[in-house]
Amino acid sequence: MRRQLSTMGRWPVDLPAPTAVVEQELKARGLWDFLGCFCRAVKGTPVSERISYIFDHHTAEVESDEYADRPEDLTLAVELKYLYPLLMPGFADPEPGDHRPIQPALYPDDKPASQQQVMALLAQTIRETGEEAITKVEIEEGGQKESEFWASSWIVKKAGSPEPLEKEKLLEGYMWASAEICSPKMLAKDVQTHHRVQKVLEALMSNHRLVINGSCDTHCHLGRVDDRPYTLSTLKRLATILWVSEPILRSTRDPKSPNYDNVYSWGFELVKHSRLAKRLEGADGVLTGEAVAREAHEFPDGQIVRAICGQSRVSAKCLAAFREIWSKASHEELGKLLSGDTRMHRRLGFNFSAFGLEDERARTNPRTIEFRFMEGSTNIDMVLGWLTIGATIVEVAASKSDARFEVALSRVLQTLQEGEQETVVGRETRGDRLGRDFAQLIEDLGLSHDMSRGFVEKITREN
Repeated sequence: MRRQLSTMGRWPVDLPAPTAVVEQELKARGLWDFLGCFCRAVKGTPVSERISYIFDHHTAEVESDEYADRPEDLTLAVELKYLYPLLMPGFADPEPGDHRPIQPALYPDDKPASQQQVMALLAQTIRETGEEAITKVEIEEGGQKESEFWASSWIVKKAGSPEPLEKEKLLEGYMWASAEICSPKMLAKDVQTHHRVQKVLEALMSNHRLVINGSCDTHCHLGRVDDRPYTLSTLKRLATILWVSEPILRSTRDPKSPNYDNVYSWGFELVKHSRLAKRLEGADGVLTGEAVAREAHEFPDGQIVRAICGQSRVSAKCLAAFREIWSKASHEELGKLLSGDTRMHRRLGFNFSAFGLEDERARTNPRTIEFRFMEGSTNIDMVLGWLTIGATIVEVAASKSDARFEVALSRVLQTLQEGEQETVVGRETRGDRLGRDFAQLIEDLGLSHDMSRGFVEKITREN
């Protein structure tokens, strides 16, 4: 049986106190509060009530080893959205300098047929790389469901958000279609995963005039190979670090993009539009010194306790957010807390809606956390880098012994308190500061500077 237990706090005053060394070791292993609760149950309750007492009064999550989130079982899948130009009959190529092939519009007066033409072309290119691929039309014609292909095939379908904007509309002779290219789920730690994605993207980019603008984006789904949801403790740790690091990670978005405020695709900020954000309205102020330590020890996760205790000051709103996250007793409660209460805000930039089960899409989608705010990109290194960053954040959240989680959380908490400051050598631009914070987070996650370089250059240039 796996159940949520809640904390009782201090060691029972009527029991002999353990030595300082034993106390330190028990706390380090996350057993201190549980053993205190257990001793109270044994000493002060009838035998028939002891088990229920422990289950009612301890907050640490009990999960069997077979259900634990292991790094080797974590999976990822990517969704890429593009525009696709077809050349209308009788028109010259409006971009003769683009040496990629331009496909003729075979059905210039039939948009649905042209859309199918694009999907078929892309799926065929993917198959030529040795991967399995299928179009949404082929799935429907076979009387099957997309979910039957999530584990095996790249799925190509019409994308909902991409549309030609001012620049594209000036290219006379193009007929525009859209494409959403979805990879199968793949093991995040498998060295072949990135090779597979890279091979497919290189083939697509070189053989088709895939176009991105502000209406295009890139989504990353992260889950488990057995399709079960992450454990509740992993989701809570993930929500904790994403809540505070969201501003840093979202700095990769171009503030001048027409989709910066999610006009074309919904991926709003967790810290502004979730139910959690609404509950924290009015939670202002800063805690310092002993108040920080008192608040920190309310949490059953030792790494979070130490990260908070390492700060000289922490915002009251941040600690209130952590308390709300760690108070939830089920995946569904937590999923709803981290989602918005309207359709527009149901699937936020960090999308936990698959656990909230509030609509048919959530109930039938895979039990994954989705990173859905990266802009569309034809830069293969950045797409691969984003997949690595997302998978690494989940990996460090899944392991309570991974020191990277504590290091990253501690640093981000410090960064939040520092705000906009001057460097020792002079005043930084906003772009410099955001780029530096992003690079530091990636380093704290144990990833190389090569992984963050392209993002840092983008952040610095656009801000």
